[in-house]
This record gives sequence, structure tokens and C-alpha cells, in this order.
Amino acid sequence: TGAEKRPESRSGSDVPPGIRLPNSQTHHTMSDRKHILIVSNACYPELSPRAFRTTELVRELVRRGHRVTLLLPNRETYRRNPLTGDGLQIVYSSSRLEPEKGTPTARRNRKIRSLLPKFAQRAVLYFYCHELRAKYDPGLCERLSELSGPFDAVLSISYPAAVHLAVSRAMRRNAALRSAVTIAEFSDPPFRGDVARTVFPAYFLYLKRWARQFDYFTIPVEKALPCYTPYIDRDRIRIIPQGFDLSTVRRLPYTPHAKPVFAYAGRFYEHIRDPKFFFDFLATLDTDFRFDLYVNYLDPCFREMIREAQGRVTGEIALHDPLPREKLIERLSQADFVVNFDNATSNATPSKLIDYAMSGRPILSFNERTFDPEGFRAALSGDYSAQVKGIDLSQYDIRRIADRFEGLIDEGKKTE
Repeated sequence: TGAEKRPESRSGSDVPPGIRLPNSQTHHTMSDRKHILIVSNACYPELSPRAFRTTELVRELVRRGHRVTLLLPNRETYRRNPLTGDGLQIVYSSSRLEPEKGTPTARRNRKIRSLLPKFAQRAVLYFYCHELRAKYDPGLCERLSELSGPFDAVLSISYPAAVHLAVSRAMRRNAALRSAVTIAEFSDPPFRGDVARTVFPAYFLYLKRWARQFDYFTIPVEKALPCYTPYIDRDRIRIIPQGFDLSTVRRLPYTPHAKPVFAYAGRFYEHIRDPKFFFDFLATLDTDFRFDLYVNYLDPCFREMIREAQGRVTGEIALHDPLPREKLIERLSQADFVVNFDNATSNATPSKLIDYAMSGRPILSFNERTFDPEGFRAALSGDYSAQVKGIDLSQYDIRRIADRFEGLIDEGKKTE
């Protein structure tokens, strides 16, 4: 993702702007090739782990010669700079075109939330599940109900879980969807997101309903299993991490800096990934340093937190514009080390740890409870004994991930 050059087609004529996917070159025979429908809320050119997840998988499946239909929200950013490739068809939600700045409804909801005190927000969101309701796109369900297929598989990718809701509703209307192998992918456990830590327990009954409709649930980490096993049989849950095309990774030569340089890339979330404790710690240091932040979206409270910390620290806190993933990994590969803020929840693992591992730099990972001040001070002096160890990048190879999804399709249907 993030490629800017517009390649030429084989005929020499221009193709639509965006990424040109590789021509199909694979060992698959014609009988092995499947028609796979993927429904997702995020894709290239957006810069988010969920967009990368969809883009990488679509790329690899098309590369293998599968026919892929990708259904996306009707957003201006996708239409202006779409994925293209032999065997790939992109269709859009029938909802009204969403401009790059978001819908008026989303902007209105953000303004309402900013005016409500925290306790009132929590009370409202406890009963009104933001991930399922506010993010529901009825146009996805409408478009799905119209697709004629036939499909060998339907893959519904969250976040948000509202994508699964649209697919499940369309499955009741469209036999072409029901006859396919259906897979619900969960990037994180649902209804435990950045907006509300808890919701009315009845919302979890959606998982039980989806267990009757989808043949398989896929989740990225084993430690999240307890979030799903009350609702679906364990033998229909598969652990499939996010996939990456490791062949595209490029590191720049590393040279130690005169003053320590460390970096963070990602987002911050209240209660889940809140860096206040770390900025407070940096203000106690009397050593010089540079802390590079690559944050693709900053809530106002975190923007103010960073601005205030910049005035308190001895070193430098530099806030940078977000970068395409390949460029970001290049930039991270030049830092002395990188830092990761662990989620306060124990059932999700930030995908940025894989990006960090690909940068080749030592990783210090912690949250407010696990932070080791002495280990961090040692890292500032070049002692990385507190770094994360044992990240096996091969398990995230997109070829291996695509193999797993192909295996699920070959296993066939599990529901009636």
C-alpha cells in the first residue's frame, strides 16, 4: 500500500490510479481457482492495520489466480485511487458517496460526544453499541443482497462488527451467499473497542447468532479465544494472524545517533492505549533524546497531551504526518529503538508489533502496569536487554495466511 507510481497496463494504456496488482502467476490449476467475495470496511489507500489486512490478502489471492470480488463502503478515497488487477472486481455499498472528511452524521456524532461529559458518554454507549449501530452501513447489506454469484467463499472482515451484521442480514435474503463457505474474521474481540469498554450484555448474543450463520470464525491470537468460545464451538474457530508481504520490506542502513532516538507509530485510545504515564516519565529525564511520533489520527485530548508534554521534557517530542506502511518501516529502521504501548486489555495484540519487527530495531513494549523505568533508561544508553524477544515473522507471511484461508474454503461448510 502507499505506492504512488502509476504503472502501465500490458497494452501500454493508463490504468486507473492506485495499485496495479500482479498478473496471476501461480501453481493453481483452473479447478483450484475460487470465486471469493470479501466484504471489508477498510482498504488501500487508507493507512490503518485493518486496511492493510484487507489489501494484503486481496493482493495474494489475486496473485494465486483466484477471482476476487471486493465490497467496500462507498467512499470517495476508494473510488479515486482504487486497487486494480486481473481477476479483481471492486463493488461499492449502495449508500450515498462518503467524502474524504467523513459523513455529516459522523461529524455530528463526534460533536455531540465532545459536548457530553464522560460519565454521560459511558452511560449512552453502554446501551447504544457504537461499533454495531453507529458504524452500520445499510448499503453493504443492500448491495450484498443483489450479488448473483456463485461464490465459493464469503469472507467478512471486521472491525467494525457491523460488517458481520450486514453480511448476516444479506445471507438471509441471498441464497448465493448462504451456499458459499462463510467466514467471519475478527481483528479484535467485538464490543470492546476504543469508544466503549463495556456494552449491554445482550449485544454479545449477536455472536451466538453469527455462529449459526457463519461456518468459521477467525481470530488473530489464541489468547482471545475466551471471548468467543461461549458462543461458538472451538473447532470452528481458527487462529489466523494478519498477513504481510515480507518481500516488500526495505530497511535503511542503521547508524547509532549522537542522542538516543526512539519512535512510536499507531494510535492512542483512552483507557486502552493511553500514553499519559509515559509522557509523565519522559518529563523526569534530564537526558537529551528525540521521540518520533507517527500517529494517523489524534483525538483532541491526546493532541493536547502531546503539546503539553513537548513543553515539559528536556528532549524533543516530534509529531510527524502518517506515512504509507513501507515508508514507515524504512523510517523506523533508522531509529535506535521503537516503543509499543500494550493494550490494557489482555485479549488483543497490536499489529504494529509485526511492523516493528520488520524494521529490525529493538522493541520495548509496555503499558502503565508493566512499564520498567530502569529498563527504559538502559535502552537510552544502548542496552536493549528489556526488548521484546521471540517474534517469528514467518508466521505472518501472507503466503502462509492465504494458505490457511484456502484450507478453510476446502474444508467446506459447517452450518446447515
